[in-house]
Amino acid sequence: MKPLIFKTETDALLAAIIESSDDAIVSKTVDGIITSWNRGAEKMFGYSAAEALGQHITFIIPPERHMEEVDVLARIRRGEKIDHFETVRQTKDGREVNISLTVSPIKDVKGRIIGASKVARDITEQKRAEVEREQSSARERAARRSAEEANRLKDDFLATVSHELRNPLNSIVMWAGLLSSGKANEQTIARAGEAIVRAAQTQDHIIGDLLDISRIVSGKLRIDVRPLQIREVLESAIETMRPAADAKQIRVEALLDPAADPMAGDADRLRQVFWNLLSNAVKFTPKGGSIQIRSNRIDSHIEISVSDTGIGIERELLPYVFDRFRQGDSGTNRQSSGLGLGLAIVRNLVELHAAP
Repeated sequence: MKPLIFKTETDALLAAIIESSDDAIVSKTVDGIITSWNRGAEKMFGYSAAEALGQHITFIIPPERHMEEVDVLARIRRGEKIDHFETVRQTKDGREVNISLTVSPIKDVKGRIIGASKVARDITEQKRAEVEREQSSARERAARRSAEEANRLKDDFLATVSHELRNPLNSIVMWAGLLSSGKANEQTIARAGEAIVRAAQTQDHIIGDLLDISRIVSGKLRIDVRPLQIREVLESAIETMRPAADAKQIRVEALLDPAADPMAGDADRLRQVFWNLLSNAVKFTPKGGSIQIRSNRIDSHIEISVSDTGIGIERELLPYVFDRFRQGDSGTNRQSSGLGLGLAIVRNLVELHAAP
């Protein structure tokens, strides 16, 4: 290679600056043929000057971006300058590099455009940092929305708990006041006794759910696994719910597989699971509807399903149906009662049985 001869010290200084720059500084003809290639370009793209000179500039441009170069050359021919154009280039080893590109026309002494100079700065790390910042910001926004939603659900839950506890308490206070007045006849006394028992049982169930959720959250809920007859557990849960079903003229059908017995589990907790599922089925099935309970042994597992002809679950609620406090009909003005804990308890009890 012949040594470069510079006409002036300024030319020599300029050449030294270009050669020592960390940015890729490249010149090309108006047809895109590379005519100069500094050390910054060698470092950035992996090609030596000998490999790059005479090549078309598209050899470092990904195929899907070739039309960018067509546009760049057209603008250069019109005498335009392109400032800080962010794009992607490909290195010798196949990596893609994010760059900020500035392209300027090169003119001869007569002012004719004979080529272009390109300065490319590697902004890969900058882009990566921007993506990471955006991802971090997105996570923070999602966490904030999640916290806000959790707070809203807790507020709704506290309002619901107060409402649900107050209803049976009001009934107890009303009937107890009537009894203490001494003005009730035998029929009224009997009705009062039944109403007070029902209200007390309702409160006991609400408090039981709250205690169970507290144990689940703290990891203190345990099950006592023993051999049992699942058919007997299911029939017991069905009989417990049958009066409520009969009151709404709901037909309850049990299709229980004898091969499902025996199995191992906590009979009381499984009865609680089935009672919660059946309670929901009765609550949301209209008068005259039907509920079906089916059990099947599938290899070493037992599958139990509860289906009904009720209103169903809204599609947008399905992903959250087993979450605590989550209800399709929330607030104190809702049509149905309950704390939104039943299915959350069901899920956790079933998971405890499935755990190794």
